[in-house]
Amino acid sequence: MTGARRRSGQWRGRMSRVAVAAVAAGLVGGGGVIRAGGVERPAKLAVLLARLTPAEKLDLVQARLSRPQAGQATVVTLPGIPRVGLPAVRIALEGAQGAPSPLALMASWDLGLAHRVGLASARSARAAGQAAVPVGGVGPVGVGRTRDGEDPLLAGSVMGAMAAGLMSGHVLPLFGGDDAGRAGPSVLPGDRMLGLYLAIGQAHGGGILCRTTVAAARPCGDTDRMGRTIREGWRFGGMVTEVADREADGDGTSRLPFLLASIADGVDLEASPSGADGLYAVPLRQALRSGAMPWSRLDTMAERILRTFDESGVIDRPAPYVTPQAAAGLSSARDPLLDEEMAEGAVLLQNENDVLPLAGTQAEPVLVVGTGGTHDAAGAVAEAMRRTGQVVRLAADSPGDGGVPADAAKADCVLVFSDGRQDDRLIAALAGNGGHVVVVLLSDDPDRPMPWLDLVDGVVQAWSWRGGGAPALAALLTGQKDFAGRLPATFTGGRAPADVGRGGYKAFDRAHVAPLFPFGYGLSERARFTYSDLRVTRDGTRLVVSFGVANAGSGAGRDVPQIYLDLPAGVGDAPKRLVGWRTVQLAPGQGAHLSMGIDAHLLGQWNAPALEWVVPAGDYTVSLGAHSANLVRHVALHLPEMHVPGALPPGPAAESTVRDE
Repeated sequence: MTGARRRSGQWRGRMSRVAVAAVAAGLVGGGGVIRAGGVERPAKLAVLLARLTPAEKLDLVQARLSRPQAGQATVVTLPGIPRVGLPAVRIALEGAQGAPSPLALMASWDLGLAHRVGLASARSARAAGQAAVPVGGVGPVGVGRTRDGEDPLLAGSVMGAMAAGLMSGHVLPLFGGDDAGRAGPSVLPGDRMLGLYLAIGQAHGGGILCRTTVAAARPCGDTDRMGRTIREGWRFGGMVTEVADREADGDGTSRLPFLLASIADGVDLEASPSGADGLYAVPLRQALRSGAMPWSRLDTMAERILRTFDESGVIDRPAPYVTPQAAAGLSSARDPLLDEEMAEGAVLLQNENDVLPLAGTQAEPVLVVGTGGTHDAAGAVAEAMRRTGQVVRLAADSPGDGGVPADAAKADCVLVFSDGRQDDRLIAALAGNGGHVVVVLLSDDPDRPMPWLDLVDGVVQAWSWRGGGAPALAALLTGQKDFAGRLPATFTGGRAPADVGRGGYKAFDRAHVAPLFPFGYGLSERARFTYSDLRVTRDGTRLVVSFGVANAGSGAGRDVPQIYLDLPAGVGDAPKRLVGWRTVQLAPGQGAHLSMGIDAHLLGQWNAPALEWVVPAGDYTVSLGAHSANLVRHVALHLPEMHVPGALPPGPAAESTVRDE
């Protein structure tokens, strides 16, 4: 195909300034008293703790790390104490092979799906003998927007819903992920801790996992006084697990300052790299004998560990023992629900000339091209498309170094899979043949340049290929299912403000620069959504937002209308933040009136000295739109100064309060 390409009102980063600005909010849950076996949990744990000897308490705060064999996940084990009914507990420190990235799940903006994914992950973890698993996307030490996303409300709500699913399946979620603290510029500290706060509140429980670089002598990375924030401010009673990259140097005495710093930061459990001589072994015993640490503090640490596992049902329903070899085989099995996640999280970035949905015929078949790491994915999707009735051909060869398959020259439509910048020459060459070209991106890189963007018709962000998912992706490409994903991170095209790694869309707002594809962006193949009647009222410390949405397109689709809040000048670290969203499925011509509540205390800034959330008095604007750079309805309002206690909402950890917002 040659000639001018029709533009269909899609976002193409041509603006000189990103309009509109906002604040963050979150979801909280209810309260209640947890009962286990007819006994209130505090009484149950008090009896259990009283039965433990000092030596058993010391064993309880130090997990033993097993060096994994090739292809196996790293796990640590807490030895059981059979005489008091405590089972041995295996804790995974890495995500299971084939598990989706946090970004892929966040791209669904679907809390119900996240909860189901958590429940499915719990089944897989328990089958592998694991009682606790890491949950990425949120944590005290972030790894940057390429893993964590760039908005605390989205990350905290979605990953918290997944954690609630894990707990429903009697597996303990550990917020911090398998890459926490290892690399990458993180989001702003305030956003990072807000995301963790929201995730714990959404899950009604869980633990925290942080990784420590011993050379930096900073427990839990660069977190500033985490212990005071989470323990005194949030009143978080769950356990904090620390994984050091190596042992602290020196003998027990010389390591004492690092030990005390870890405990002051709220750490309860150590996953020791070497086992017997870990930080919580000799140094901890010396600290207790010398009085540098009181025995009552050890009791508190042990109680938090017991409570956290008990809230997830791990003590009453322990995971079965599975040999490492058997666990490795089980972890590679794929749950069918992950295909649903791929379908919900795939994002349609561009659809010029209505190239999608594809319609391969005998006369004009779709040519599918995959190189290198995408070759298997291309073959699987091609086969899945055939089963839908499409006529497709898999390229006869796997081109390299920008080479074009011999059968591409005559193809009217080419579907090319790419997982990196090494494919840029190939994509440009395919587009130069004159046919329609659709690019499917199989990576989690929001900063990938797309020098070929103006040359191709369609672009789909399908996240990293982890096996499976071919039928779901084929259904999207052929129109049997509509695209519903929205970007959880700004796609910069490789050109961004200097601080984008710490601020994401907020950095673009501050710099008045338009991104390639903005945060929250995503297209439908046939649906087109309009918004109306935005209304905002204040009910005490709570904002109530309502609005109308209608589908003016030719096909059914799922929309994700988003609410942002402009802050008064000089308040906060950015002009706007996401404060809420809803998801809604609409047929052509159908409309809906939606509402949501936004807890106003989460719109403010964390006041560390006072251990509370503060909402400054001033003039705010609530905005509604399709994504962060397309806000079309606005309501101005004045908020008084509000002070809200920082404590997490009380609630039973086993209870799930997932809301599709």
